[in-house]
Amino acid sequence: MSENGKPAAHTPRKDSDVWHGLKDHLDCVAAKARHNAAKFGAGELGYYAGLWHDLGKYNPEFQQYLEQCHIASKAGKDAPRSKTPHAIQGARLAWEKFMPLAPIIYGHHSGLPEKEYLKSRLQDPALQKSYQEVLQQAPESLCRLQTETNLQQLMSGLVNDAHSYELFTRILFSCLIDADHLDTEAHFNPEVTALRGSNITITELWSLLEKKQKETIVHAESTPVNQIRAEVYHSCVNAAELSPGIFRLAVPTGGGKTLSGMAFALRHAKEHCLDRVIVAVPYTSIIEQTVNVYRSIFGEESVLEHHSAAKEPDPEDARREVAQARLATQNWDAPLIVTTTVQLFESLFANRPSRCRKLHNIIGSVVILDEVQTLPLSLLTPILSVLRELVERYKVTIVLCTATQPALEGQSRYLEGFAAGSVKDIIPIEQAQRHFASLSRVTYSVPTESWSWLRLAEDVEQNDLALVILNTRKDALAVLDELQSSEHIFHLSTLLCGKHRREVLQEVRDRLTQKQPCILVSTQVVEAGVDLDFPTVYRAIAPLDRIVQAAGRCNREGKMEHKGRVTIFEPNEGSTPKGEYDTAIAITKMLLKNPDLDLVSPAIFETYFRELYKHVKLDKRGIQKLRENMNYPEVSKQFKFINDDTTPVVIQYDDRVRELLRSIERRGLHSGDYRSLQPYLVNLRNYEFKQAEDFRREIAPSLWVWHGYYDSIKGIGLGDRAIAYDPADLIQ
Repeated sequence: MSENGKPAAHTPRKDSDVWHGLKDHLDCVAAKARHNAAKFGAGELGYYAGLWHDLGKYNPEFQQYLEQCHIASKAGKDAPRSKTPHAIQGARLAWEKFMPLAPIIYGHHSGLPEKEYLKSRLQDPALQKSYQEVLQQAPESLCRLQTETNLQQLMSGLVNDAHSYELFTRILFSCLIDADHLDTEAHFNPEVTALRGSNITITELWSLLEKKQKETIVHAESTPVNQIRAEVYHSCVNAAELSPGIFRLAVPTGGGKTLSGMAFALRHAKEHCLDRVIVAVPYTSIIEQTVNVYRSIFGEESVLEHHSAAKEPDPEDARREVAQARLATQNWDAPLIVTTTVQLFESLFANRPSRCRKLHNIIGSVVILDEVQTLPLSLLTPILSVLRELVERYKVTIVLCTATQPALEGQSRYLEGFAAGSVKDIIPIEQAQRHFASLSRVTYSVPTESWSWLRLAEDVEQNDLALVILNTRKDALAVLDELQSSEHIFHLSTLLCGKHRREVLQEVRDRLTQKQPCILVSTQVVEAGVDLDFPTVYRAIAPLDRIVQAAGRCNREGKMEHKGRVTIFEPNEGSTPKGEYDTAIAITKMLLKNPDLDLVSPAIFETYFRELYKHVKLDKRGIQKLRENMNYPEVSKQFKFINDDTTPVVIQYDDRVRELLRSIERRGLHSGDYRSLQPYLVNLRNYEFKQAEDFRREIAPSLWVWHGYYDSIKGIGLGDRAIAYDPADLIQ
């Protein structure tokens, strides 16, 4: 209870005696949530969610708890743990007044609950006493609906089936979470609140890009590649005037899709008064180069980078822009965001407040899905379901961006895709086909016989510059063993920590630029979007889209006198990943038997993907059924891009991480340490982790440091045991 005798929402901050009044808090959160939800026509629902979310704090027992916290704080002691829940009473009121708000209020600290569990909790007789106490203490005006709007009628205009209802609840939840956090922050940390907000607008970003592109086109050499890049750019700018919806950007490797796609997004956002552009990239191996391209145009602080491998800001850097970026990762309140598809989609199916908080800021945005063919097939049905809903009801424009376009349009017994005819081509189909033909820079060869690792090594060693891409980490190590030891042989896979991989990539790029000998043996980490340019590429038989993506690392800039050479070989040793990957390889083998197959034509992927969809489960984990049942915790648990059967260990790769680890052992683990350690992690399969007991040490809860062998070429060493295939190569 505050000094003036009025109920409080929060105790005073440490340097103040000013309590946070409960009525003020409820009113402010209600107003902020209304503002957030008004973006999709649900302002009144947001208002009542905010008004009732902390109603339980009117419970005298909770007010006594706040008093105890304040006394403990003044005495320099830790606050006691609360045994008085405060979210359930507001949820109970919502259940009676307008039931759709109940899960949002109930879960605003703990997460959206499962429907039947919530029902049983709200009907528990043990709740009745505290609920009635709250109704007596709270102002009567807070506890009744005071709107003339028919909320049920409003709801019926916002949802049309169980799946849209499920997503609607999650986004409304986001509106409340962000509003609650911002108002609480304004009480405890007003100086932090003052830092929020961006210093640049969509219009200013577009102006910077437009100026940069005009300069580039004026000074560019008159080559066929640059001519096509200019055509792609102008097509993107012109298409930006089209009404919001779903767009397809099919550009061959080297066609300039990174900047042209951004040109479309920024001009489209400007023309249609959208709030932000979100670029979702599948691999952390390419996100750094994408961010660097954007920052070279827009400035260091104008690009919000949000993913697990993002560099931790220097704690000594007190610049306002750095603080703003750190804050913006919480709720994506920035005009340009670069993230991963994992971060984007796992948030869209999450139930925890921290993951859901940013969702309302996806409303009214342009979302570029880069290398869209990498979306996991086993989750494709729920992903497309949510994307359709975002476009239809939440003012989102989707850009499907890749050289190997999946077949996502139309309805069939296998795939419930986007409505036929709803996907608009940014590059007209005829023009795109001409671009692919003009930028054909490789020839493919498919040996009729399978190759041993020795046969492959002998062929590779005839080249000074060659890239070899294998399907598994085990296969990559086997090929390295066959190659004669040399200072110009390099290796990339998730057996290397992220810092090591970045250094290898830079060394390889430098050697390619200087035409120094370089043979790179890699897993799939280099395939989609990594800026490498080898004259010769060897690709173990793989899904068709991966083969063509691998070919994009061959003669990428088109500067060779002759076409680059891509060899698609079938190993007679090693193995391929089972499941979807193996099925895709079988379909690829069937297509490759056709002597007239044109791997240059983008049309081949329509055939390939439609055949693939017939043979794999596109909702393997039953996500859609869980969504129908409003089982938010289980949806969040099951919707994972990668099955979590690994445990990370920290590699003591350089002095910086060694110093950080010594600090952690002295002072304990801080929340910011996880991101700082991210570049030094290697994930071990759980059975590998158990068998490596002698080579790891736990220095903090669940923080393991590797003390075993780590090779400068091969990475982490687990003796002579086989290294299992890791489907998580650089996806984070």
